[in-house]
Amino acid sequence: MRVIIYAAGISRRLKSVAGNGLKGLLKLNGKRIIEYQLDWIVTQSISDIVIVLGLEHELYKETFGDSYKGISIIYVYNPDYKDKGNMLSLWHAREYCDTDVLFTTSDLICDYEDIAGFNNSEHQNKILIDNKSVDLFRDSDPVKVSINDGIITGIHKNKSQLKSVDGVAIGLYQFSFAGINGIISVIEENIKKGLDDLSLYYAIGGILSDYEVNPVFAKKCLWFDIDTPSDLHNANNSI
Repeated sequence: MRVIIYAAGISRRLKSVAGNGLKGLLKLNGKRIIEYQLDWIVTQSISDIVIVLGLEHELYKETFGDSYKGISIIYVYNPDYKDKGNMLSLWHAREYCDTDVLFTTSDLICDYEDIAGFNNSEHQNKILIDNKSVDLFRDSDPVKVSINDGIITGIHKNKSQLKSVDGVAIGLYQFSFAGINGIISVIEENIKKGLDDLSLYYAIGGILSDYEVNPVFAKKCLWFDIDTPSDLHNANNSI
């Protein structure tokens, strides 16, 4: 299995603490945010790590080099990082989708127990879900999901696009070779239609009628998606 980490986005809301906008390289309790991801990744059966970069991409290479604790790192540049949707990060990394893929973002902090539960789940196509933080169900920012009989039937940020809101996606996804290439096909079709400013959840939604995608429910639901100085402050006080 291969891991793909999205690190191409620009964080305008964090510029007060990260002048270059590279969230993953910000330090949290003396440790770079992306290292919280990398440290659990290297404990898994992973072939290599692909990091998709955009703004000032050289800084990641200068920081980590060609490997992290013995696991090879492959860097992919997303030239569309400024003005296109994040589904294009996966598109630019599509040549590395020749196996099962676990993908996540460089700015996610998640409790290791919840990550372990996700990794131990036997589902081939799965998303880590928080179904306890009900306040987030009404928030406009999180990616929300509809679930029916243990299967994810809808995924969108806008709750009006869903039959029900049964949880929010924490930011950890795993797909089989067939599943991830189904997503790639959806992205390709949208690019042909000129719809290249869409988020990845839109492409995932495009495979739900063809592939069974299962929720894995987090038990602790202690996680942070670092988008604002407030998020950074809260995470710093909780970890």
